[in-house]
Amino acid sequence: MNEHPSALARAAARRRLLRFLLQSPLLAAPGLLGPVRALARPEFAVPGSLDEVLDVFQMQRVAQSKLDPEAWHFIVNGADDMRTLEANRAAYSAWQMRVRRLVDVSKVDTSVEILGRKLPTPILLAPAGAQQTIHADAELATMRGASERGHLTIVSTTSSNSVAEIRAAGAAPLWFQLYPSPDQGLMRHLLAGAESAGCLAVAVTVDSPTRGNREGERWFARLSTRKGPPRMGNLEGYQGPPRIGDPALTWASVDWLKANTRLPILLKGIVTREDAELAVRRRVDGLIVSNHGGRQEESGRGTLECLPEVVAAVNGRMPVLIDGGIRRGTDVFKALALGADAVCIGRPYLFGLAAYGDKGVAKVLAILDAEFQRSMQFAGTTSVAAIKPAFVQRRPG
Repeated sequence: MNEHPSALARAAARRRLLRFLLQSPLLAAPGLLGPVRALARPEFAVPGSLDEVLDVFQMQRVAQSKLDPEAWHFIVNGADDMRTLEANRAAYSAWQMRVRRLVDVSKVDTSVEILGRKLPTPILLAPAGAQQTIHADAELATMRGASERGHLTIVSTTSSNSVAEIRAAGAAPLWFQLYPSPDQGLMRHLLAGAESAGCLAVAVTVDSPTRGNREGERWFARLSTRKGPPRMGNLEGYQGPPRIGDPALTWASVDWLKANTRLPILLKGIVTREDAELAVRRRVDGLIVSNHGGRQEESGRGTLECLPEVVAAVNGRMPVLIDGGIRRGTDVFKALALGADAVCIGRPYLFGLAAYGDKGVAKVLAILDAEFQRSMQFAGTTSVAAIKPAFVQRRPG
């Protein structure tokens, strides 16, 4: 991965300044250096080593200090004015936890069962393509980090490494994310690769009839010094131009997919009651409430705001997962309380990948696992099944 020396030097200078300010006795004086005191909050600190990282926000700052502008904006940008991206995060602040006391929480079980597979945690890794732009080891590092803790990982159609290479890099369970294509031969090629690599399910992205208007990403891509497009391992070996994305995708396309793979099919991108009801009728195997991390349509709706109507429509007939905006273990707890069976994270583990490779991915997952377990203990819940809607309430006003 190419790094800009000037950007790294500026980041190092910022870290030195912050450390100097945090060590200053002036910070202890009431009323002095108010703006600077805000920097003393952990989420604004820039750790100097992996061991110093306390939360996802700190990992994000380390990642920013190490990435060139193109790679950084590839991760963090959303569509249009990024109101949907912001809504994803803000939706979690609109809910409060209602905690119970005097419950024995000395033993807490964070495991879940999704599509007949028991997982140690409800935190999954969402698909993210072209990870070679973020770290030289790309998805291989992500897989190694996920395998340390057994986190299910969803491999993107546009991953830098092929799904077979990723499978060989670690033991974490895999799903495959499929971008539909008008070329049925390409879809058969991708499905065959997923099946032969031992993937347990296929998550079909249905929110991409066209590409979202990611202005920041496009702007900094124009300044790129990279040579050639990033590698896409899953498309290698296919005879013919790979066409990714299908504006003509319909429910009939879902029927075709079900008939052409033995793997369970989940639909990724369902955000309304109406589409959830249609998915039940089509007998798909699961749903992921997703707006592509705020990178596609600018709806202004956070995924957590969409979750209750999808859960109500499904009514327990298939698993419902959610992604978008999750940065804390409390966010995981709130999503489960509102009916999700599991959550998928994207940007948080990409921050870890950019900052420290596979060790950074593992650290992010360890942080979120610990925060989630702590949230369960504070709430008085000893199993994921015990997390019910009664444990959350809307913030007044």
